[in-house]
Amino acid sequence: MVEVVKEKLLSEIRSQKTSRRFPDDEYQKIVSSLEQVPEDTLNEDFDGLVAESLPEYEYEWDAKSGRNPKTMLWYPEFKHSVDLYHPEKRIAVEVEKAQRKRISDDILKFIRGGKTRNGGRDVIEFGCLIVPTEHPEYGNLFQHSVTTLDFMRSVLHVEDIAVIGYRT
Repeated sequence: MVEVVKEKLLSEIRSQKTSRRFPDDEYQKIVSSLEQVPEDTLNEDFDGLVAESLPEYEYEWDAKSGRNPKTMLWYPEFKHSVDLYHPEKRIAVEVEKAQRKRISDDILKFIRGGKTRNGGRDVIEFGCLIVPTEHPEYGNLFQHSVTTLDFMRSVLHVEDIAVIGYRT
């Protein structure tokens, strides 16, 4: 099974204390769903297996129709989507398996979601990055994510971002 080995919240790094912390109950659900993924499926449908344990989240891919429009938060201007999205709680989850450069893209989605309003609320209020701690080609993606968040913390227009590091 996948093992969660490192965890960090943006709210632990920020000096500004007016933002809300990532909802603990949702955080625990996400961690639990990650820990249920068998390690031998990591390169197959890892995102989908995480999504199976989070039925209240919209999953980016729909088996019948392809992309789920409920995860395409900026359509039609931008066709980018998030991996998982809880529309009521405004939580976006991005699952990375390997690429260091994609982490910055994920953070940019959180920033854009924190600046996009729908129904009087930000489209993304909380973000969650799920990243490997050890990758043979890209190194420690968990530490890279935390360092990038620390560098960008003053422009992050979200309440909080959780970073969950895993290993198989």
